[in-house]
Amino acid sequence: MKIIASLVLYRHEYQVVEKTLSSLILEDSISKIVIVDNGSHCDWLLDLNEPKIETIRLDKNNGFGFGHNTVFSKFKDQTDYFLICNPDVYFEKGEVEKLYLFSKKENLGLAIPKIIYPDGRLQHGCKLLPSPYHLFARRFLPRFSNALNKKYELHNADYSQAFSAPSLSGCFMLLSNQAINDVGYFDTRFFLYLEDVDLSRRIYSNYSVSYYPDVVITHEFQRRSYFDKRCLFYHIVSAIKYFNKWGWFVDKDRRLFNQRCLDRLP
Repeated sequence: MKIIASLVLYRHEYQVVEKTLSSLILEDSISKIVIVDNGSHCDWLLDLNEPKIETIRLDKNNGFGFGHNTVFSKFKDQTDYFLICNPDVYFEKGEVEKLYLFSKKENLGLAIPKIIYPDGRLQHGCKLLPSPYHLFARRFLPRFSNALNKKYELHNADYSQAFSAPSLSGCFMLLSNQAINDVGYFDTRFFLYLEDVDLSRRIYSNYSVSYYPDVVITHEFQRRSYFDKRCLFYHIVSAIKYFNKWGWFVDKDRRLFNQRCLDRLP
């Protein structure tokens, strides 16, 4: 199969994901859409009649990455590319095909498109690898971290051109099957948040990755950890696990990858 799209849900109503499903179904380059129902709460899936859709209902919610890993593992011998898609994303027909052709041409391990908010503003889906101060200041001291945040989110880059960054947004990732089999799947220690940063940096260290502005998707982007205390807890726990894994203040790859990115920015 050309591309298998992976969508992980948890207590989502059909109306919430309708635009996402419509976009995926209409995309000719997507051969199959696999919906992982974490916790088996989405009973409306039982009545869904669409040949392109296959569902995997898990008894327990083990997190975002675990859900996608289930798809990777089940279909690892059946496709060259997996598309990670959040349930709050939608796009025009043909956008995935363009991203696929670009990835094939450039032999990429990971590619993301231009991401915009529903009002048309740019979302900065390309970032440097975070330091503990980056994450702390962004979340708790936003008024005092504006300049730092602009550098971290690469605001000075020319987003009309393709470029590479060590951390790419997990809301819409086209992943080479070969790349994720080489570097490993999502690290399931991250229940929610930072699993995309962790996977991005592992692919970046071994493969070419790229942002591609000729493909555009819309991401509603809820930023739930800013108003949901449970999501904030998950974010903090994931940050601790991330820096325990890669280093709090000594992370040689972080310095190397970030400087490489800054040196090559358009």
